[in-house]
Amino acid sequence: MRTGVALLVAALMVLPVGAAPATRVVSLSLCADQFLLALDAQAQTAGLTRLAGDEHLSPYADRAAGVPIHDGTAESVLMLKPDLVIAGGYARAQTVGMLERLGVPVLRLKTPQTLADIPPQIEQVADALGRGEQGRALAARLRAMLTQPGEGARPTAALYRPGGEVPGSRGIVNDMMKAAGLENIGGKLSGRPNGRVAVETLLLNPPDLLVLDSVRPDRPGVGQGVMDHPALTAARTEMAVAGFPIAWWLCASPASIEGVERLAEVAGKALGVKRGSLPLPQAGEGRNLGDISVKSDDVRPSPTGEGGARRRLPAGG
Repeated sequence: MRTGVALLVAALMVLPVGAAPATRVVSLSLCADQFLLALDAQAQTAGLTRLAGDEHLSPYADRAAGVPIHDGTAESVLMLKPDLVIAGGYARAQTVGMLERLGVPVLRLKTPQTLADIPPQIEQVADALGRGEQGRALAARLRAMLTQPGEGARPTAALYRPGGEVPGSRGIVNDMMKAAGLENIGGKLSGRPNGRVAVETLLLNPPDLLVLDSVRPDRPGVGQGVMDHPALTAARTEMAVAGFPIAWWLCASPASIEGVERLAEVAGKALGVKRGSLPLPQAGEGRNLGDISVKSDDVRPSPTGEGGARRRLPAGG
C-alpha cells in the first residue's frame, strides 16, 4: 500500500500553500464539507465526503449534488489531485497525518465550541479559496444574527438522543439553546459537561421542553429503541416535546447560526406560548434560511399550554 501511495504522490503535482488560491479542494469531514458548500464553492471542490449529500445529516445536502465524493482514505484523496485538503475536527487523524507527510497542503479547522467561533472559520476557508470578499460578507451577515436573547426566566430544555446521550454545557448544542432563549439542563441531568442519562433520571427531573433530533424509524436498533420506551412516551404528557433536525447542530457550521431562529420557533410552538412572551429571539431582517433543505419538524404542544409546573434540579452542575 505504501508503494502505491508513493507512486501516486510522484505522479501528482501539489501546489505549495499560499502559491495561489486553491482550485481543487478536498474535504475530509462532513463538517468541513459544510464550509465549502456554504460558500457555494462547488466549482473549486474536487471531493466531498460520502455524507455530504445526506439530508438527515447535512443542511447543505442539495448543494452537494454533482460534486465528486471519496471514501476518506489517503489513496482516494490523492487520486483527486488536490491542491488543498480541508480537515475538520472529526477527520481521520491517520489520513490527515499521511497527507501532510506526503506534502499535501492541509488546512486544519478546530471544532467550534460556540456560535461566535464560526464566522472566523468561514473567513479562513474563504481566504484559502481566493474568496476573501465573499467570506467576509457571509461572516458579517452571520455575526449580525448573533443577538442576545431577552431577559427573564428561560424554559428549561434537554436534547435526548438514542442511547441516552444528552449534550451538556459544552459545545454547539448548548450555545444554540442559549441563543434561542432556552436553558439547557443536560449537564445537570448527567452530572457531566456531556454524558448519558437514563430514562428514569429524565423522568424524575423533566425539562419544560424535550428536544429529539435523532428519531430514525428507517434505522432501528438498540439505541433507537430507547426513544420508544413506554415510560418516555407516557412522560410526553408532562413536558413539551419538539423535533429538531440534527443537521443544524451535528456540526458547528454556518447553518448552526441560521438554525437558532428555527430552534426558537419550534420551541415556542411546542411550549404553546405566543412569540414574545418567552425570552426567545424575534425574527428580524436578514434571518432568511435560504435554500437550506431539511426535513419537516415533529412538534408536540405541551398539554398545559405553558409548560406546566416542573420539578427543578438544584442550581449549578
